[in-house]
Amino acid sequence: MNRTVVRRFTISVFVLNLFAVTWPVLTLFRSPEPFPFGLPLSMVWPIAWIVISGVSLLLLDLVERRYEES
Repeated sequence: MNRTVVRRFTISVFVLNLFAVTWPVLTLFRSPEPFPFGLPLSMVWPIAWIVISGVSLLLLDLVERRYEES
């Protein structure tokens, strides 16, 4: 993968994360039901974005290390 593509992808994930966990988008997921993974949907939504952000940072780190070695 290209370094700039991964950097732009990571930035876009964090911008989407900003909008996804703030008002008014978060109000779409504030219902206490359904219970995915035994948690209310209002808790699963931010946790999912934390996991997505972590995966994107891991991908960025892997690509940066590959370009740093060469």
